[in-house]
Parts: sequence; structure tokens; C-alpha cells
Amino acid sequence: MDLGRGIPRRCDCGAATVVLTSNTARNPGRRFYRCGAISGENHVFKWLDEAHDEEFVVVANKLVTMEQDLADIKADL
Repeated sequence: MDLGRGIPRRCDCGAATVVLTSNTARNPGRRFYRCGAISGENHVFKWLDEAHDEEFVVVANKLVTMEQDLADIKADL
């Protein structure tokens, strides 16, 4: 499954994602996104901290593009 970058909002099955908290010994208290309908190999699973880091990069890149577009529009006026 290709999750793409950033926060997964929907699973490939169409279900919305939910945020849960790990209670494993390896990742106690670590939050993650998971398919809201079914857990398993073919459904969304992504650590929340990693998703948020990726989302920040995606949004920052969009902001840079928008700032450049605005500068281009201003230059054309």
C-alpha cells in the first residue's frame, strides 16, 4: 500500500483513519494512524510523528510555491 506523504486521511478501502495509541513494549504510548474499519497488511498504518513531519514538509513546499506564484502575479501588474 502506497500511503503517500503526510497525514493519511483515508485508507485505500475508503474508511477514514483513526488515531490510536500503541501499548507495546517497543513503542509504549506512541500514537499512530490506522484504518478505522480494519487493521491488517492491506490497510493504513502510519506513525503519527512521522506523518506530521511529512505533512510539515508538504505544507512548507506548497507555501513556497504559493509565495512564488504571488510574486509572479505582482510582477505582472
